[in-house]
Amino acid sequence: MSDTTSPTFDFRDALHTNRLAGLWRMMTDFRVSYLAATLALAVSALAKTSVYLLLRFFADDVLAHGKMIGTTMTQTFLFIGLGFIGLAFIEGGGAFLSGRLAAYTAEGITRRLRDFLFDHIQRLSFSYHSATPTGDLIERVTSDVDALRRFFSEQAIGVGRIILLFFINWAAILYINV
Repeated sequence: MSDTTSPTFDFRDALHTNRLAGLWRMMTDFRVSYLAATLALAVSALAKTSVYLLLRFFADDVLAHGKMIGTTMTQTFLFIGLGFIGLAFIEGGGAFLSGRLAAYTAEGITRRLRDFLFDHIQRLSFSYHSATPTGDLIERVTSDVDALRRFFSEQAIGVGRIILLFFINWAAILYINV
């Protein structure tokens, strides 16, 4: 993907009393990729739930009642097997794409924040640097930036996955039996 980071982005503009609004502002230039990551995650979750619905169809309709998709039972087993394989590919592809786009967003925000912090630390006075232990400054900057990177690449997308799975599975349960 191309580098879409804004060279003039100022993190002071992202500050907000509402932390969610601050995170939203911080995602400037990366919102579309993170939305695409969420949509890819929804496709993956939908494919995962569809595997269970296909399994239900196979057990309840094909095995129990002899319902066929093709003209023979062999074709039915073949179609169902191909359905499982296709759904596994869709699920895996969606999970991969979601992880890739979430990581792209997280790394872009992290790179931009590191550049901002580097520029800010360079502009601090000599008296600040002489009074502050260098190790403490480096450790604080690296741990906080890494925590933000992990939030965007793992935790926020994980919460979205849980919410999506809940609603998709809830809809599947309603589809099966209201």
